[in-house]
Amino acid sequence: MQPPSSGGASTSDSEAVPPPYQEESFATDDIATAEAIVQRVYPIARLRDSRRRFWFEQTTRGADGVTFARFKISSWIDIAVEFEQVAAFGLVLGGRYAATSRSENLDTARPFLFRPGPGASTSEHLDLLMVNVDLERLTKTAARRLGVDEARLDFAGTSPISDAMRQHWVRTVGYAWRSVVQEPEVFHNDLTRTAAFEAVVAASTAGFPIEVLHPGRMRDSSGLSRAVRVAREYIEHHPAEPLTVDSIAQQAHVSVRALQNAFRRELETTPLGYLRRVRLIRARDELLDAEPGQVNVAAVARRWGFANPGRFAADYAELFGEKPSRTLRR
Repeated sequence: MQPPSSGGASTSDSEAVPPPYQEESFATDDIATAEAIVQRVYPIARLRDSRRRFWFEQTTRGADGVTFARFKISSWIDIAVEFEQVAAFGLVLGGRYAATSRSENLDTARPFLFRPGPGASTSEHLDLLMVNVDLERLTKTAARRLGVDEARLDFAGTSPISDAMRQHWVRTVGYAWRSVVQEPEVFHNDLTRTAAFEAVVAASTAGFPIEVLHPGRMRDSSGLSRAVRVAREYIEHHPAEPLTVDSIAQQAHVSVRALQNAFRRELETTPLGYLRRVRLIRARDELLDAEPGQVNVAAVARRWGFANPGRFAADYAELFGEKPSRTLRR
């Protein structure tokens, strides 16, 4: 295995200050070593034995919550990864590659997104570029774009939203990778690196179907019908009450069928589906604010109307990319 390269001025051990960036390069023909190297980027990762002679290379460059990682693997390999607190955007540069994100098949012929949560892949003679963006960085960028202070992200899909945005993302990432990340003098310059990485994060949030959720402002109201706006506001202000679709429709002064159709048409959900999402967000807020040992997941779930703990955990993991028990342990 090659030792990682390093940047920054040389100092004595007692005065050593790490540079504001990460740059490492590794190569190995041992799969156990390769697994340890992958875990430097994805701490929870597992590699399954190659069928043929094995060779692995990994180049990592990152800073400020954005990490580029290029993987070159000479033979067939199976990899399972838990993407923790990170959205991982990928681009296949060569070889055969099939992957899933939360058990959903990815279209790897185009740029793709591993949503936070479990992912897996099978590849042969792979050349893969990954752009990993910390959820905190991604959330702040998305919230700033909508003019809100706090937000939650919902990863509604794993492919670019249009061909134009796909091309924009590829060009933006390509420029950052070739002209910034791989040029030491440019990469080590805080101004140029920061500007390039901000462009990459912006292209990622705009180019992929990432929805910004916010308690009290779940989605921009412009373009919504009056009935949906009234019903949505009522749900968001009374999520702890035993609401029914009839009571919500009464508040909106429309029939149940009319409200159901309007929610499906304008928000691609139902009134009760929207209520479920609001309650999940409020439950997450409570778990994040809880002191260790003072609450448990089951009690929080019951408080927000989820009688089945298993269903609550599954819905929670689908929306937030992690189990509620993990949120509670933060």
